Amino acid sequence: MASLDPFTQNVTFHTGDGTPFEVNMQDIDTFLQYCIQICTNYGAQLGASIVLFVILLLLTRPEKRSSSVFILNCAALLSNVGRLFCQIVYFTTDFVRVYAYFSGDFSQVPTSAYANSVIAVVFYTILVICIEASLVLQVQVICANLGRVYRQVLLSLSIVVALIPVGFRMGMMVENAITIMAAESSIHLVWLQSAENITATISICFFCAIFVGKLGFAIRQRRRLGVRDFGPMKVIFVMGCQTLVIPAIFSIIHYIAAVPALSSNVVTLVTISLPLSSIWAGVTLTKASTSAGSGPATGTGSGSSGRNLWNVLSFPVLESRNTTTTSSMPTMNPVSTCYADNGSSKQLKQQTDTEEIGITVEHEITVQSFKRERDMV
Repeated sequence: MASLDPFTQNVTFHTGDGTPFEVNMQDIDTFLQYCIQICTNYGAQLGASIVLFVILLLLTRPEKRSSSVFILNCAALLSNVGRLFCQIVYFTTDFVRVYAYFSGDFSQVPTSAYANSVIAVVFYTILVICIEASLVLQVQVICANLGRVYRQVLLSLSIVVALIPVGFRMGMMVENAITIMAAESSIHLVWLQSAENITATISICFFCAIFVGKLGFAIRQRRRLGVRDFGPMKVIFVMGCQTLVIPAIFSIIHYIAAVPALSSNVVTLVTISLPLSSIWAGVTLTKASTSAGSGPATGTGSGSSGRNLWNVLSFPVLESRNTTTTSSMPTMNPVSTCYADNGSSKQLKQQTDTEEIGITVEHEITVQSFKRERDMV
């Protein structure tokens, strides 16, 4: 008797009317492995998007939370979270049953499963719109010092470049929703999905090339003026290079490697990179401002309004101590206060001792000023 490989044997299924059909075990294994791999991919993207959304809320300064860029970045992250969640839920529905998949019989799939799949497609479209709008807005901000004619030409070109992938995405949304509701195969939409992926990648590379070129020129001009610190400009330059190169690599690998839903990583990487550059640049600017403007603690807590939520939640005790220390100083009748920069501990002690006699005014007053770099994000 010839040996039989049980791992490649055929399994017989029967349809509802009793008609038998055979399925190879390797096809079933491939189907199950595909589900595991794609869910792992979506789960990693979902976790990264949620974590970055929380970080964005904690580290963004209060005065920046009303900006258009912050709102678009948050909307993109939330849309990406909703899209990935719905796509993961899809693999728990009756669409992904062995018999339903191989027989094409989706009669027992509930309406909620269809709605979940359509909602995922809509979230994807909203995500692409938020990304393109954010890129157009940031290009206009970073090129604000150009001439009026150049800015208008750049704005028109940017809108055209952004609308092309949005148009392909909206067409893909409509066709995909029709296919989902009809429970048909989407193989005939491969060309449309490929066109959407290519145009989106070109759009991202176009905007990031403008970022890198403009900021690279500005950094070179600053180096000529002697400014060599690692400021927000260099942060956005680094993140622009990353956003330019990495999504393009993933988009190219998508056509070479057989990795499930690899093209989905392109929009997730861009969605994560845009707010990450804002957070990094904001932290760098805050450190530069703090180091340049360090002086005696006034204890009034007036700077707390500019602190991000993470500092407010993490260091309330330190702020309370500074306020208590200042308020516990001896209080006299109407006293004129002069704000000077840091002196030695000996001078502070002498000033405290002489406050019991009368009013003391420091004659040598130096004013410390610093130039705050313009926040580009």
